[in-house]
Amino acid sequence: MLLLLASLAKPARAAVNGSFAFTVVRAPHPLALDPTLSDPAWAAGRVPDPQGAWQNITTRQPATVATTAYLLYDDENLYVGFRAVQTGVAIVATQTTNDIGFGVDDFVGFGVDTSGAGSQAYYFETTPRGVRYEQANENVRFRPRWSAAGKVSDGTWSAVMIIPLNVLRVPRGGSQQWRLQFVRGIAARGEHISWVWSPLMSDAPSGTWPIFYDTRFWAAGTFNIAASAATRPKPRADVYGLASFGGDRNLFQQANGTFLPMSARPYGVDLSYPITPTIRFVGTANPDFSNVEIDQQTIVPQEFARQLVEYRPFFAQGAAFINAASGPRTTVGTFVNSPDLVFYSPSVGPFDSGAKVEGTFGDQSFGALTFHGYDATTNNTFSDEAYGYEHAVQGGSFIYWSDGVFANHSIAGTDDTIEDGVEARDLDNGMIYFADYSFEDGTWVPQGHADLGEFFVDHHKGNFEISGGYLDVSPNYNPIDGYTSNSDIRGPQFFSDYTGTLPGVKNYVIFVAADRYLDDSGAVHQADSQFFLNATFKDLISLDGVGEQIGQLRSYGVPAGPGCSGPILYQTSFTGYPCYRDGVTQPFNLYQVPLGYRDGTPTPFDVNYSWGPFGDNYVHLFTMVTSRPIGRNLSLGLEYDGTYERAFSNGVLDSQWLRRVSVGYNFNANTNISVGLRDINGLGGFATQTGNNLAIGFDERFAHGNELFVNYGSPAAGYTLDRLIVKFVFHSGADTGT
Repeated sequence: MLLLLASLAKPARAAVNGSFAFTVVRAPHPLALDPTLSDPAWAAGRVPDPQGAWQNITTRQPATVATTAYLLYDDENLYVGFRAVQTGVAIVATQTTNDIGFGVDDFVGFGVDTSGAGSQAYYFETTPRGVRYEQANENVRFRPRWSAAGKVSDGTWSAVMIIPLNVLRVPRGGSQQWRLQFVRGIAARGEHISWVWSPLMSDAPSGTWPIFYDTRFWAAGTFNIAASAATRPKPRADVYGLASFGGDRNLFQQANGTFLPMSARPYGVDLSYPITPTIRFVGTANPDFSNVEIDQQTIVPQEFARQLVEYRPFFAQGAAFINAASGPRTTVGTFVNSPDLVFYSPSVGPFDSGAKVEGTFGDQSFGALTFHGYDATTNNTFSDEAYGYEHAVQGGSFIYWSDGVFANHSIAGTDDTIEDGVEARDLDNGMIYFADYSFEDGTWVPQGHADLGEFFVDHHKGNFEISGGYLDVSPNYNPIDGYTSNSDIRGPQFFSDYTGTLPGVKNYVIFVAADRYLDDSGAVHQADSQFFLNATFKDLISLDGVGEQIGQLRSYGVPAGPGCSGPILYQTSFTGYPCYRDGVTQPFNLYQVPLGYRDGTPTPFDVNYSWGPFGDNYVHLFTMVTSRPIGRNLSLGLEYDGTYERAFSNGVLDSQWLRRVSVGYNFNANTNISVGLRDINGLGGFATQTGNNLAIGFDERFAHGNELFVNYGSPAAGYTLDRLIVKFVFHSGADTGT
C-alpha cells in the first residue's frame, strides 16, 4: 500500500531550510496600529518569498491564495503586517475574546526564535477582527501585552501586529540573527499555510498548529538591536486573594485525580525576578491549588495513565528547560505510549513553596528548582529538587542534555534519578541518531537501583519517516516525581509513516508502529502493533485514524508473605519482579472507525466507533462531538459518548454514557464566561465519575494584567461540587509568562 500511494502521490516541493537569510529593515519611525498598512514605510519591510510562493502545509502543495508579509523593527518594537487574499473563500471571524477559540477563525501568525537554537521561540497570531493569541515554548502561561488590529475588505483582509521587544527574551544588543516564520490559517477550508517550507514539516489539528517542533526549519533574519533592548526586564509578581463558599468549599483535586478535604489558601504569591535578560529567578509561596484556570477530565478507557498539561505558574515557567529530554526536538519513551519523564510536575499535586532559576545563554538552556509540601493522599511531607540542562546548536543538528530529580519524602523515602542523552540530526540526508540513559537510586526503589536506556535510528526524508530502536526499562524504574508508563520491559520498537496527497484528497498519513518487550522472567510483558490511516478529502470529510491498535499486557500477583510466599494481594502490570507469580496476559485491542466533517473549521462534527477486547472486558466505544459559534459572541459544544462492556469472567453486560453541553459567551476582548453541564451514568469499570456535574467559569483580565476568576463547581469532579471560588490576581511588573 505504501508503494502504491507513493507512486500516485505528487512529489514534495524543494525545501527552504534555515540557511535562507535576509536583513530585516529598521523602521524609519514608530508605526501606527493601522491594519490598512497605509504608511509608505511598510513597503520597505516586505518579506521576500524564498520559494516564490507560500506553501499549503495541509495539502503539501503551493498555496492557491496569496499572502504578503511585512516586518520592520526599531529599538522598542517589532512591526508585523499581512495582506491575505481570499477571493472565493469565506473569511471567518467569529471570535471576540483574546486567547479564546484559537484556530476557529482565520488567522495570520509570526514566529520568532531569539535564541536561534529553538529554546526561546514565540508565536503571535491575530484574526481578521484583531483578536490576539500567543504561545511560547518556554511557558504555556505566556500572556504578554501587545497590540493587533485587522480589517476585512472585499475578498481580502489585512492585519498588523506591534510586539514590544520587552516581552521577548532578547539575549544581547548589536547585530544578530533570529529565526523567523510567518504562517496563515484558512478556517473555511481547514488549511494551514507556511512561508518557510520543508517536506519534513508537519501539519496539526486546528488549535494546535503552528508547532514549535519546526523551529529548526525557520529562516534567519538579521537585526541590529540596541543594547537597551537587551537590558534586564522588570520583575513580575502576582499576588492572589481567594475565597471559597459552599458545602464543598474545602474539597480540592489531588495529583491522582481524587477530591479530598484541604483548607483553602486565602492568599499567596508567584514572582519572577530577572537575573540577566534571559535568566530568571522564579519563586512561589502558598501557591494556589484550586485549578480555576484549567481543569482536565476524561472517561475514555486508558491502558496507561495519560499525561496532563501543567499550568501552575511556578512549574509552567521554563518547564521545557527542566524536562530537557522532553523538549520539542526529542522524544524519550516508547513509540506507542506517552514518553517517560524523569520529572512530571502534575504528579506533585498541591505543594507549599518553591524556588527556581531558569533561562538560556548562548546555545544552552537550563533550569534548577526546589519545592516543598505535603501530600494529602499519602500523608507524605516532601522536599524535592530537580534540574535540567540542554545544549542545542543552531538548527538543532546536535543536542545533548542532562536532567534529574532528588526527592526526599517522609514516608515514601528517598529517590534520586539522573538522565543523560544525545541526539544528532543531519538535515541533508535525513538521518537522526538518539540515545538516552537514566538511573534511579534510593529507598523508594524496592531493589535500591533501577535504570532506563533507549536508543533509536531514524530516517526522516520528504514524505517518509522510518525509525527503529531498543528500549530497556528495569523492574520498578519509576521516579517518584516522574512519569513511567510501564517498567520491566526490554525489546525492539519500530514506527513508520508516509504522508502524501492524491486527487480529491488534501492529505493522507499512513502510520505503522510495533514493539515487543520481555520482562526479567523471559515472558512477553508488553507487545503492541498499530496501523492507522488519516485522510482529509477536499469535501472536508476526514478519516481521523481508521485502523487498529493491537496490544497485550502481562500482569502478576503480588504476594502478601515474605519473599514470594503467601496469598496474592492484588495484580499489577507494572512488574512481577522478583516473584513473577500467577502471570496473566490480557489483550488491549481496539479497532476504530473515526469520521470527521469540517474539522479545522468553526463547525466540526466528529463521530467514532471502536471495539475490541480491552483488559477484563470486550468493549464497544461510541463518541459524537460537535461545536459551533452562534452569532458573534456565543459558542455551543455538544458531546455524547458511550461504552458497552461485557466482562469475560461472568458475561455481565455493563454500560456508561456521557452527555455534555457547554456554552461560552465572550463579552469583549478580555472577558468570557463558560457553562458546562455533564451527566455520566452507568456501573461499568470505566464509569468512575458517575453523576451530574454543573460547572461555571467566569474570567476577566483587566488592562494592567490583574485578573478575576469566579468558578462554581469543577468539570474535573464526578458530580457538582457545591463550591464557589472567587479569586483575584493582583499583577505587578512584567507581563504574565514573560
